[in-house]
Amino acid sequence: MAYDKSVPYSFKKNGIYYFERRVPADLERHYVSRKISFSLKTRSPRVASTRSLRAASQLEQWWYHLRMDAIDVPGKHLLRNASVSCDRLKAPNAVLTEERPTAALSDAVALYVRLKGSNRPMTF
Repeated sequence: MAYDKSVPYSFKKNGIYYFERRVPADLERHYVSRKISFSLKTRSPRVASTRSLRAASQLEQWWYHLRMDAIDVPGKHLLRNASVSCDRLKAPNAVLTEERPTAALSDAVALYVRLKGSNRPMTF
């Protein structure tokens, strides 16, 4: 295992680059291991550098959300709907359950199968 300083957060093993990052001490309770390590599936230092920087960025973003989830929001008791607002703080890009049109989709699927599914096998 040889660390390559030209490719951040990586080491080489049998010519293949691997990503490696130590889990911060304050987030170790979320992980089963103290290190995150996986293959970047490349022998090219340029590709490995791009992939490792992207993985490091995604980890930093995830760790930020884990840290924000652990803090208590000041003035939480003043929010109109605390559960919805807290869900948005936890996952700002996620679609909330109240906004999912599951009933409408179920009705649409049932209508489609009823209209198009006649004389079709059960696997349709």
